[in-house]
Amino acid sequence: MSEKKPKANISEGQGRRFNLAQLFSVGTIIFIAFLSATYIPQEYLNQVKSYFIQVGDKTPIKNQELMFEPRKLKDLLEKNDFDQNYRLIESFFSTQSKIEFENEHIPKAIYFDVLHGAESNKLIPKNIPSEKEFKQYVSSLGVSNNHHVIVYDRSEYGFFTSARAWYLFKLYGHDNVSILNGGFKAWIKENFQTSNEFFAPEKVEYKIKFNKDLIRNYENIEANLKNQNEILIDSRENDEFNAKDTQTKILEQIPNSINLPYSELFDKGKSALKDKSELIELFKKKKIDLNKPIIASCMYGVRSCSTLFAAYLLGANSVALYPV
Repeated sequence: MSEKKPKANISEGQGRRFNLAQLFSVGTIIFIAFLSATYIPQEYLNQVKSYFIQVGDKTPIKNQELMFEPRKLKDLLEKNDFDQNYRLIESFFSTQSKIEFENEHIPKAIYFDVLHGAESNKLIPKNIPSEKEFKQYVSSLGVSNNHHVIVYDRSEYGFFTSARAWYLFKLYGHDNVSILNGGFKAWIKENFQTSNEFFAPEKVEYKIKFNKDLIRNYENIEANLKNQNEILIDSRENDEFNAKDTQTKILEQIPNSINLPYSELFDKGKSALKDKSELIELFKKKKIDLNKPIIASCMYGVRSCSTLFAAYLLGANSVALYPV
């Protein structure tokens, strides 16, 4: 895919949003300080703090349901209007994973192959499906533009291919999409019900709205080497990032890229994504400014989608994938 590189500057509207957020934060601090100085039970004070932290967060409102916990998904599944408003999909790209899905899955889940329709090659082993292929595939699964899509997978932390599916829906204009934190393993850990029945909604007409700002090509990366307007994150593990070509002995990495390993995004004890406060510290430690445009890459465009998800969750202004 080829597209013009978008401007990296923060727009006037975004600047206004940050100023208002800062003003709100100052007012919040003063208000909570006032409440603390009065005789108000700590329980109620904590509730007020929690409310203002959520409302005053600079993260856009559209990001507030980016991630669901298993309990919330279970509650949604029990509602009568679930089929009308939601679609639950299990993502992966192997024959074995589909067999596992057929044997057992979360009720009402639909299997979703993230590589369906993708014309992969040696340069891009796990390519992005074309607009036509994605449109036809999603339509055939009974997913409409009005559905809130919830994605999960069976990986260790529940983000390996679910983040890739999240990205694909975003790329093709579907804003209302979330990931189940911890994936299928977290669901099982809660002892929630599974099923081997197949949910097959009727085919619908899914409409595509390609968002070129979410993807980069070789020319974009080459230009960024000169102007460095965008931060390039390499999501491979540290040993992969520092590996050298066996013949040339040259590092196999894009110059000026920052290594933020996929595994560091997750809490190994919980087998889920780290808390927002921990993610913020991680990005700070790596000297990644979330106010600047971010590109993520990992040689395959799968693990890097989790990096983009984490950055987006934290309120990054601009995220894009380099799927090579």
